[in-house]
Amino acid sequence: MTVSCTKDLDIEPIDPNQLTSNIVFDSPESYTYALAKLYASFSVSGQRGPSGLPDISGIDEGFGNYLRQYWNAQELSTDEAVMAWNDQTIKDFHWQTWAPNDVFIGAVYSRIFFTISISNELVRATAGKTESDMVRYNAEARFVRALAYYHALDLFGNPPFVTEADLPGTFYPAQTNAADLFAYIESELKAIENNLGAPRFEYGRADKAAAWTLLAKLYLNASVYIGEDKSTECLEYCNKVLDAGYSLALPNVPNGIPSGYLRNFSADNNTSPEIIFAINCDGQYTQSYGGMTYL
Repeated sequence: MTVSCTKDLDIEPIDPNQLTSNIVFDSPESYTYALAKLYASFSVSGQRGPSGLPDISGIDEGFGNYLRQYWNAQELSTDEAVMAWNDQTIKDFHWQTWAPNDVFIGAVYSRIFFTISISNELVRATAGKTESDMVRYNAEARFVRALAYYHALDLFGNPPFVTEADLPGTFYPAQTNAADLFAYIESELKAIENNLGAPRFEYGRADKAAAWTLLAKLYLNASVYIGEDKSTECLEYCNKVLDAGYSLALPNVPNGIPSGYLRNFSADNNTSPEIIFAINCDGQYTQSYGGMTYL
């Protein structure tokens, strides 16, 4: 038996069922779909509603939702919430036991880096493009990545670090430290600020106010993350958000319509003056066992 190959091994696959970036991003609409996937990675767990084709493995898909696992990590490790169920290792949060063999710790870690990975893909695909939509898509993808890295910084401190410069493949990325990751998130948010939409330009998408808010949260906790007081910077960006018209949802809506704090959880909470960046959840289009179903 004899075999042969082309002289140039840097070729594109000819299998029509194998998707590459040249095929995925073959139309303007495809960039919109990719951006939607970035946002959906916070609220859905896979490709088929509440179950089917999960994004991550190693855990029941219903448990593996980003928002669900992030909430668990943030709240069950405090005195604000108690989990009465006895699912697998869920009570490790209460015992303050963070170990690599904990399926829920592994799930939130995998979720964070899944979102970072697909964000890197869209950042890479839109880099250097000058069309206004592409510039904004690039900025939004970088915001989503910065948000996921903020979660990694807050929960793990010194995680691995990858960007669009790291091409897809199997390798062990170098571990960063809290100071460098803090500086990276800060620089990314400032770099994309002017390319994001104006506050409230579209519900569920990152805009300037979302970037300001994330910067404020980063500065608020700077003394913990990097041992520096960033209170002045925190106040500066909080004022930017307030000056953009955001405020507490006060109980001033008549006719029995949900008002005040409850307004943030109504189906039309896009009208709430309190919500800055929403993770879209919809009973028909974003079904999952996480998101608002879990909360």
